[in-house]
Amino acid sequence: MANDPVVIDKRPRSLVHMFLARVDDGPDEDAFYYPVDGGWQESSWAQTHELVEGLAGGLLALGLEVEDRVAIIASTRYEWVLARLAALWAGAAVTAVDPDADEATLTAVLADSGARVVVAEDYDTVRVLWRIRARIRDVMKVVQIDGDYPDHRVLTLEGLLALGHDYLTEHPRALSQRLYAVRREGLAALSYVDDSAGGLRGVRLSHAALTYQATAVAMLGQLSDADLAYLALPLRTAYAQSVLGVQLASGFPLALEGRPERAVESIALVRPTIVAATPGILERVRTAIEEENQPGLLRRQRTVEKLVRTEVRELFGERLRFVLCGGGALDTELLEFFEGAGVTVLEAYGRAEAGGAVSIALPADAGSRTAGRPLPGTELRISPDGEIQVASPGVMDGYHRRRADSEAVLDQGWLRTGDSGILDEEGRVRVLGGYVDHDDE
Repeated sequence: MANDPVVIDKRPRSLVHMFLARVDDGPDEDAFYYPVDGGWQESSWAQTHELVEGLAGGLLALGLEVEDRVAIIASTRYEWVLARLAALWAGAAVTAVDPDADEATLTAVLADSGARVVVAEDYDTVRVLWRIRARIRDVMKVVQIDGDYPDHRVLTLEGLLALGHDYLTEHPRALSQRLYAVRREGLAALSYVDDSAGGLRGVRLSHAALTYQATAVAMLGQLSDADLAYLALPLRTAYAQSVLGVQLASGFPLALEGRPERAVESIALVRPTIVAATPGILERVRTAIEEENQPGLLRRQRTVEKLVRTEVRELFGERLRFVLCGGGALDTELLEFFEGAGVTVLEAYGRAEAGGAVSIALPADAGSRTAGRPLPGTELRISPDGEIQVASPGVMDGYHRRRADSEAVLDQGWLRTGDSGILDEEGRVRVLGGYVDHDDE
């Protein structure tokens, strides 16, 4: 399957094309669940389409051009997804920014990316942008999700939506024309990762790289529209954005949890079939269960095995098929804790520079202590000194404005990951060290 034409030649041109196809296939099917005051809200593919279309029209009305950058500074929430899809539909490239970043980091990312529009979460975020405005002169407009900042250069999300509706009434073909202008190899994402010197460098990913990731993972045949996936990861990470792409390819509804302190509680409430997690999230689950049951354990002398099997499995629910764990090395002791409860944990390996996932363990690989085989269309090799190297349609075009850094890690189509690993006798990769990824939050 390494050169399967479906993932190489026949995949959709952009994630927006995948999104529109999903809307056509099942407009009334649930697409997203997200917390609101008093419970959880659901939105269908058709409802999501209506909002994305209006926001994309608003971005065109602001004068956004193809491959202009739209920065999103927000936590995991439905509006983040809307902003991303709208930006891509308008032909822009998305720059995802940590909402907890300090002023120096925000300035560096926004200035280096040349962001033209910033979608900011709330009043406090906009106030920070106001303080650094002299250093981010490329920004022409800020869109605020929550609240209303008293400045004409700041639009509310509702204001952008209204602007878009008016614009599309006057220019009904504007979005179809813009989508036609989007090139498969054009810039779709510019995400920033730490470099070895304590700075940041932007990873340039094309539309083709993003659609490859989504299509390749879907081709593994493990996910369908009958699943319900749970995601409590920061949407700024490559891991989380890969999940968003796979959702478009597979059609499953996605529950978005942006409140870290409620993650354990909401897993039990949502009752998902699939959980996308990091080692950090799994550690929080274990800690919560142990702390909650420790008094009872001491009083009743219950065994650890019984505690695990009853409490952990009850938390995830009877519908759970597996937990997909990426974003960092998974400790053997932690893995054994969940295995003891009958929870299948599948490891994944990936890099932002590879567009997200590189390899994913399948249920048949459970217990192998590997991250599975490379995705269809991806090749993986181990260099003589033990470095994992990747060739894939998902590999980045290079680092933004950093030619020397790009040449240092891209060698004739192969990405030098900097991670060490081995391949077992069945071609599955085991990561041994050097894995540095900031998805694990």
